[in-house]
Amino acid sequence: MPYASYVVWNNKGGTGKTTLTFQLSAEYAELHPEKTVVVIDMCPQANISSALLAKKHNPLNPGQVVLEGRSFEKTVFGYLLAKLERVSTESMKTKLKNFLIKVNSENEHISKNIFLMCGDLYLETLSRRLEQERQLMAIGDNSEWKRVTLFIKDYVESLGQNGDFVFFIDTNPSFSIYTEMAISAAKRLIVPFTADDFSLSAIKAMFYLVYGIQTDESDHRRSLVEHQYYQLAKTHEVNRPWLHLFVNNRATYHTRTAAGYEGVAEEVKQLLKRVYEKKSGIFSQQLDYLCPDLHDFHSAGVISLHNGIPIPKLTAGKYTVFCKTVQVQTSSIRTYKADINTIIQML
Repeated sequence: MPYASYVVWNNKGGTGKTTLTFQLSAEYAELHPEKTVVVIDMCPQANISSALLAKKHNPLNPGQVVLEGRSFEKTVFGYLLAKLERVSTESMKTKLKNFLIKVNSENEHISKNIFLMCGDLYLETLSRRLEQERQLMAIGDNSEWKRVTLFIKDYVESLGQNGDFVFFIDTNPSFSIYTEMAISAAKRLIVPFTADDFSLSAIKAMFYLVYGIQTDESDHRRSLVEHQYYQLAKTHEVNRPWLHLFVNNRATYHTRTAAGYEGVAEEVKQLLKRVYEKKSGIFSQQLDYLCPDLHDFHSAGVISLHNGIPIPKLTAGKYTVFCKTVQVQTSSIRTYKADINTIIQML
């Protein structure tokens, strides 16, 4: 296939999903001007959209798309609603692109080859309708569960056939229907984690929720198997992504790795090793390449998202975040840029 696709997800908040998606997509586009980079915002908070469009205060209002005489929001909500209403979105390349915003037209700090399917604060309200549609009885071989679950993948595959595309999909921590749609749309899964016990538990939950792999001895879930995403995906022949990277986010404090972080990070690696030995087929690469470290971005990360400026494009100096003045050092920018580029090379 002519495109690559990555979904960034962890079943825990605060692990840096949006920050990582923003930095990777922006710098990837900068380093690969021959590629068309598309970011799809599948989080109801629409944070990646706000960051890319540099919307610190103004609400997101990207406009309308007219299809078959009907108007839909130029957001992920509008696209999904059009799919629910069975309005054609695939017949022409231009119709697919109509749901995208050229980010550079809103934010000069972002490369001209990056596009956004904007997030929508009403995505959560659409989730019940999506779930109801997904539960409709199949007619013949036509599975409604599969049709709805693959709405985003339909978009990725249809658009990706028209050129050299790379897709990054940002997600919400919850394992709701829109998260399942995001996971089902990508070829590779990137899991950011912070070195704490809660991230370790979230990674264990991820193995079960997406792949049906239990990493403990509990059997209380057996009666629920037929209702789980991993089982339904298997039944309806919906591919799940390969596990590609587990990014140890905020691995260091200033220049040295905190001892406590090292301990938890090592436990995560041991967990991955146990799963890899049993199910290596769900991984996209060898175990030794799965866990890159990412320095804590500290103030630079806050400034970057607040102003819509990717860290590699930040310049040293003082910045104002609301009423607080903060300083960014050249050495910090250099370190963070090196980390981001290392992970991009691993994509």
